[in-house]
Amino acid sequence: MNESIRQLIGKCGFYCGSCPDYTQGTCSGCRTAHKKGDCFTFDCVDKQGIEFCGNCVQFPCDEIMAREKATILDTRWLQWKATGRKK
Repeated sequence: MNESIRQLIGKCGFYCGSCPDYTQGTCSGCRTAHKKGDCFTFDCVDKQGIEFCGNCVQFPCDEIMAREKATILDTRWLQWKATGRKK
């Protein structure tokens, strides 16, 4: 993956380039501006030593399913994905 594109994908999987805050210059993106404790998902992904939340063997975990604003992914899709993981 092109490094400049990778820098625009948050550890949660959200593409910063489609975010109005980022494109209007009010956010510099989580990869460049993150501080420990700012984002559960970013901290968890770093702790796991993986690139993106979706790379985790536990994805979607109970924390992602229950925490508000832990991901921008659709709750119904996460539930469907979790059902497939448990089989």
